[in-house]
Amino acid sequence: MARRTLNRHALRAEVEAAEALGLTDKSKPRASKPRSEPALRPKAAVAPRMRVVWAVCDVGGRTVKTFDYTAKAEAEAFMAELKARGKGTHFVRSLKEPLGSDSR
Repeated sequence: MARRTLNRHALRAEVEAAEALGLTDKSKPRASKPRSEPALRPKAAVAPRMRVVWAVCDVGGRTVKTFDYTAKAEAEAFMAELKARGKGTHFVRSLKEPLGSDSR
């Protein structure tokens, strides 16, 4: 059950009456505790810039060789060359990799 709201005027009158009779302690008021700084959230890590490349992959999905995005025809030609040599089935797909890496 909710607590009944107290009448602040009646409470103030009681405190003043107690002070008049000398029943209250006149020591210095309690100091409020110092506020702590609000907890700062750590900034989200900035994702590295990515670039798109064409990757020639084998059936297991392992990358055999990568080509720049503008060189899709070269990637398909390399895939056809591997197929003609009998090196198994390969396919070309686009991959995103960090901008600074050069894994050719």
